[in-house]
Amino acid sequence: MKALQIIAPYQFRIIDMEHPVPAADEVVIKLEYAAICNQNDYKIFYGLYGDLIKYPCAPGVYGHEGVGIITEIGSQVTDLKAGDRVVLMLEGGPMLYREYVCRQAWSVVPVRTAAPEAAAVLEIFGCTHHCLEIAGDLSDKKVGIAGLGPAGLALLQLISLNPPRELLGIEISEERAAAARRLGLKRVVNPAVALDSLIEEGVDLVIDATGVPRSILNSFEITRHEVIIFGFTNEPFQVDQSRWFQKELVIKNSKVQTIDNLRAVVRLLEEGRIDPGSFVGGIMSFEEYDKAVERVYKKEAVKILLKW
Repeated sequence: MKALQIIAPYQFRIIDMEHPVPAADEVVIKLEYAAICNQNDYKIFYGLYGDLIKYPCAPGVYGHEGVGIITEIGSQVTDLKAGDRVVLMLEGGPMLYREYVCRQAWSVVPVRTAAPEAAAVLEIFGCTHHCLEIAGDLSDKKVGIAGLGPAGLALLQLISLNPPRELLGIEISEERAAAARRLGLKRVVNPAVALDSLIEEGVDLVIDATGVPRSILNSFEITRHEVIIFGFTNEPFQVDQSRWFQKELVIKNSKVQTIDNLRAVVRLLEEGRIDPGSFVGGIMSFEEYDKAVERVYKKEAVKILLKW
């Protein structure tokens, strides 16, 4: 079988590997689509994580969002069968830029009615579902979503199912602001031109989905009380802790989904309550990985799918 391997910054190759054999509690999945991670793929491929990443990367890195068809099951697997379409996530097996991948049976979720292209991008919805669990009841709060890329738009779709008292977007890109408006968001503020007035106005909670230090610092100023950091950055930056002290600032972090989050968003997709398929801006081959990463890096698409 084939697999993608990043061998150095800006360099990748397609290699041959042995076909996986499932352990008793595993399944083998033929990958239909993998979605490029808008944060990690370009940072790994362009060498932006510094010493956090060692090259050459293991085959399959950094695929962790995808969908596929089960082809084999282990002897102890009873609730899945060959032919089932399942959604995959980071946990449960090796990273999945491969033709076939093993996963522990507990870590995949069957998708029975939705299109595979839509199911392929469900992991970002699972992660944002987890973020909103951390946020708790928002019904009496004024909430800002900073960054209306894939994570911000997924947050918007999910938060709209149980809307807060008031919701606004914080985004410098007019294209992304327009995408949020198409999903029903009525108000988007550009912090490049209206940061001072936004700070004066304030919100109760900012969920920062950018992974950009400048935006995170802005979120600390905009909020009256709480920030949830969803977007990850490895860049160090300085803060004025006295500002936190004055407003008794609460800072939380949201990392990745659990299997229960993934199950929840699969249900929402199959009920027609979310539309992850609207994120897909193109389907490309793994042999075009560098071009696909460039499209994501340049924000030419919300999500790009890869296929063999």
